[in-house]
Amino acid sequence: MMNKLIYILLAALLVACQDELNVPASGGGESDVAGRVLRFEVVVEDGSHSSRGQVLDVYDNYITRDFNPRDSFGMFIIDAEGKFVTEIDGHNALNIRVTTPDGVVWNINSDIKDIVHKLGYKYVAYYPYSETFNDCATVDDIRALFTPPAADQSTQPAIDWMYTEPTAPQVNAVTTLRFKHRYAKIDIYNSFTQDHQNSWASAYQYTRTVDNNGVEHYRYIVDAVTPQTLTVSGTYSIGNELTGIKQLSYRRDDVEIVNGRHAIVYTYRMDERCAVDLGLPSGVLWSPINLGAETASYMTDAELAAATTTIGRRLAWGELFDKDVYSYDTYINDPYQTSGTSILPADISETVYDPARQYWGGHWTLPTIADIQEFIDYTEIVSTETVYSEELRQDVNKITFRSIVNGNTITLISNGYMVNSTLNQPLYLHYLSASRAGTWSCTTMHNNPSMRTYTNDRYKGFGVRPVLKMRHIYKPAEKLDIVVRHINDLAVDMGVTKVVDGVTYKLLWSPFNYGADSKIDVTTLNHITLNEDDFIATCYTKPGSRFAWGDTVERAATEKFSFLTYADSYLFTKYNTNGSSTASRDLLPEDDIVHLHWPSGWYIPTAEDYQLLLNNVTITKETINTRTWFRLTSKINGNSILIPATSYIDKALNTEKWGTDAYLQSATMGPGKDNVTEDGVTVLKRTCYALNLSGTTGKIVGTVSRPTGIMIRPVRYVRVD
Repeated sequence: MMNKLIYILLAALLVACQDELNVPASGGGESDVAGRVLRFEVVVEDGSHSSRGQVLDVYDNYITRDFNPRDSFGMFIIDAEGKFVTEIDGHNALNIRVTTPDGVVWNINSDIKDIVHKLGYKYVAYYPYSETFNDCATVDDIRALFTPPAADQSTQPAIDWMYTEPTAPQVNAVTTLRFKHRYAKIDIYNSFTQDHQNSWASAYQYTRTVDNNGVEHYRYIVDAVTPQTLTVSGTYSIGNELTGIKQLSYRRDDVEIVNGRHAIVYTYRMDERCAVDLGLPSGVLWSPINLGAETASYMTDAELAAATTTIGRRLAWGELFDKDVYSYDTYINDPYQTSGTSILPADISETVYDPARQYWGGHWTLPTIADIQEFIDYTEIVSTETVYSEELRQDVNKITFRSIVNGNTITLISNGYMVNSTLNQPLYLHYLSASRAGTWSCTTMHNNPSMRTYTNDRYKGFGVRPVLKMRHIYKPAEKLDIVVRHINDLAVDMGVTKVVDGVTYKLLWSPFNYGADSKIDVTTLNHITLNEDDFIATCYTKPGSRFAWGDTVERAATEKFSFLTYADSYLFTKYNTNGSSTASRDLLPEDDIVHLHWPSGWYIPTAEDYQLLLNNVTITKETINTRTWFRLTSKINGNSILIPATSYIDKALNTEKWGTDAYLQSATMGPGKDNVTEDGVTVLKRTCYALNLSGTTGKIVGTVSRPTGIMIRPVRYVRVD
């Protein structure tokens, strides 16, 4: 594992003084010497060793943190008498803040432009920077402020204290600041679908999170000045009334807690980081060994390699336990006894009937038929070797596959299948999938006469090769970030310009409604990189989000567009008049959701903007995915945008609604007001202007109620010089 080196360039002004660095002798011992650059390396100390599944080096960016953009550390200068230098050239020199804009280059945030380096001076630093350290007078004062974590450890930088020992500058060389961690971090990953008991969850202060697969993540920050060990143990159950219920236990002894180290502990049986990445498009990773080939403790690389020829558990589809006899009489779901029906789901992955999930927990699961087919499509056989199986007491085939994507290899062992008490076809692959093929059958991986998916009876006993599926669901903020980063390049020039206070602006239009990104469900496996081009392309045919006039947060599906709540809102009081002209822009930027979340220059259009657009386009209707859309094509340059016919919602929940017309909200207040009744209560209705598309025509209407839920099509103002 390579250390991450971060270089800091600090200017050093060498003034005339008897104890300066590298000052040539001159008359009277004084010299006018030019400034010299002193270079620093900043590293996070490497641990002495690492082992799979337990202690890892704390600087590993995948599991903890390196320095990130905008991080800062504090630095003190120690003179020859061991005291902190308090002042340089009349400027404060205590707790000098050093900040990185990008995690690589560092800059001093201080009035001090040059640092005087003298013989006997040393440097001491800590991370993260805090003004709390301003009054520190000694190194011990700094370390005394490294407070232990609170009960909520969700903010990592707040408790990830790092520090250096006093470090002397090296003449004409690199001075290395070596950061060490004050505390050790422990991650305990726990996931069992049945009852679970443990003692470690209450032993420390921790942060508990649950990921999209239901895996519990416990994170502890513990004192590590004195090395110690931690034992993690507990019990859990697998199965249900159909499969039978069994209680199992786990125990992880001697988990090292050492300063500057990070421990990862899995309470389930198989370390996820051993999964083989074949570069598959889905992101699915495959286990290097069969279910049942694992040991009770973490496995080294050598142990994993030796286990590739172990056949392990042999199970019927949907069952969890090995048997002496594999027949319909012993099967949990004999379709002949259940009138030809299946009491198990068509896909048992990640369920109580999934042996990979039950035994190994975490994100392990049975492969589906699609996973097996993907494996077949993206690998090739590079060798077949005959080996002796101690389990079967006969020869079997060890088959090595190589990915045609990234060249990584994986080995499968021929295992045959059991019928009654007889082993059939031991020289061929027969691996379970999670997919049911029919009432009596399931899908397996098979290699006779070539690699393929194969249908076989569910009651027979097959081998199991788990796969790893760590699901990542993109949150609204993450999807919005993709749109924000690309939207300026996606803006459509319809050839429309507008003059405001004597300045000419080009009006560029978004290719989709605001919030189209939030209507796209995005799930990837094992954090595989999302194809942003494909994501953006999908936005073009999504309806977008509805907003009442002035809403700055998208309403949930359980919320109504209500006149009553709007009448009680600050918006009703803030904009308590009516507009007099479609040329006015009355919605202020702080109430413009586009302005708040999209790059500079993007806004909700005014009514005048929409009118200028209508004056310069032709309108046609199209059908996309059985829905009505309007295409607005520029008469000036032929460019076009699509508007979905999503109509409007009044006094109803924010559900998806399509119709034959389209309404788009403007930032301009409407001219009228009247009364409206909702739930027996009469309130004042104020309006806003909106664009209405119907058939092949469009118009600006000023009768749309401000609480009405309609779509927004953003516009960008670009000044024309």
